[in-house]
Amino acid sequence: MGMAKLNIFVSGMDDPCGFDGRTWYVTIYDCDGNVLEWCGRRYVVLRAECGHLEVEVPPGCYYINAVWGFSVVTPGLVYRVNHFTDAAIVAARCEETTCVKLFNPSAHRCGYIYVRALRDLVAQKAIKPELAKQVEEAVAAINQQLGRPVKLFEQGHEEEIERLVKEQEEKAKKGKAGDPAREK
Repeated sequence: MGMAKLNIFVSGMDDPCGFDGRTWYVTIYDCDGNVLEWCGRRYVVLRAECGHLEVEVPPGCYYINAVWGFSVVTPGLVYRVNHFTDAAIVAARCEETTCVKLFNPSAHRCGYIYVRALRDLVAQKAIKPELAKQVEEAVAAINQQLGRPVKLFEQGHEEEIERLVKEQEEKAKKGKAGDPAREK
């Protein structure tokens, strides 16, 4: 049994098909949420020049993300505040190379996801609507100040996604109600 190889790339900001040329720092976690440790090495903040890292790992399943740093780029001219990529989960197999692409989202997408989570928490009565509304208004004001992102992805058709998911859930409920095997 041999080691697995990961080729990890970071996308351009809001550009899943592009590549980011900056230096990123990749961390690889095991399935328990701990930084991978193998043979005396911790796989934390591994330097990824030009948004690319090739690294050998023992075979297994891993959660991977990257961070580009916490310094200001160009005050007043350039903003890159979303320091973390989305995560990827990868199965690394013996003596195989697996390519991994980490999505580098803009602040807009992260704000969108956070606001969506707040709405769901309100619907579940886990948080007060007034508090969620304040946060949602603040995020909307910030996003408006930043301007519209070039690519919207799920933000561009949120209403359609929500409608279709609800339709699927209703179909599933009706299917279960009419299935005597499932009622037992």
